Amino acid sequence: MKIDVGIINYNGGSELLGCVRSLKSQTVPLRVFVFDNASTDNSIQVLKDSGIDCVVIESQKNLGYAGACNGLLDNMESEIQVLCNMDLEFFPDWAKNLLDCFERHPEVGSVASLVMEKSGVVNAVGVLFGADLFAKNEASGLNISEADIREKEVFGCYGAVMSFRKAAARAAGEMDASFFLFFEETEWYFRHNLAGYKTIFCPEAKVFHERSMTTVRYSPRKLFYSERNRLRTAIRLLPLGSILKLPILGCLRYLNMARGGVPGTSGDGKRLSKVSICWALGKAWLQALGMLPAELVKRIKYRKKFGDVNKKVADILKQYSIF
Repeated sequence: MKIDVGIINYNGGSELLGCVRSLKSQTVPLRVFVFDNASTDNSIQVLKDSGIDCVVIESQKNLGYAGACNGLLDNMESEIQVLCNMDLEFFPDWAKNLLDCFERHPEVGSVASLVMEKSGVVNAVGVLFGADLFAKNEASGLNISEADIREKEVFGCYGAVMSFRKAAARAAGEMDASFFLFFEETEWYFRHNLAGYKTIFCPEAKVFHERSMTTVRYSPRKLFYSERNRLRTAIRLLPLGSILKLPILGCLRYLNMARGGVPGTSGDGKRLSKVSICWALGKAWLQALGMLPAELVKRIKYRKKFGDVNKKVADILKQYSIF
């Protein structure tokens, strides 16, 4: 099997070059593609000056994470494809172990890597959900010695590095570029599951990701996109009765978060104010409501394409429940 790896870059600095070098140092050959989202730094020029063999696709505007992923999917051709962040360092045997896992499991559509910090703290093993599609990364923040890292079926790949068969990506369809940031890979992997493609977690396929936070940090921008896109996904996928409960479940959850203080982006211990939290969430809900007609159209299309979505999603939420 051949493998193509697509990297999404935005002002990646020296991290982009390091990521590409770790991929070109793999024990099995692979092709590397870089999609640049209109960076304003010199990361692409530094990569070009290095002389490393890779395909660079330069966008004139920032298309967001999902838009960049679609641009890469349009250009990659191999049976096994990977979409990843630019701030990763791949173990030299990552690709070999990934391909071995695909060969052991011809029935699966994706193989999830073990993404962790160099300290041994795990980013995520899989994704778990609440009834309102609130998502939590399984094992996030745990030391590798404490986490359940055996080979097992999981919901989907962690967004920092997603590895899948070309057939699975085609069955799911392209990512929704209108999401721009956050929750786009979760919505996409719901479609993978609805199309019948499962994901296996492979603990031998190891990747370092130092930027991932051992404690979740928010900015008003991240809170806005995460909440808006979660709501849009819920309208597409959940039964109508569950959608009506979203305001109550959402308010309870964020009130609980506000009591403890939502950690901010700087990592200096500062907390987002209740005003900034309410502003971001209010804006997210208003924008999601404004998109309601389009989301209802998506809802109908998904049911035509994937069949009994209500039952399939209920089974997914039961299998990968937070509780």
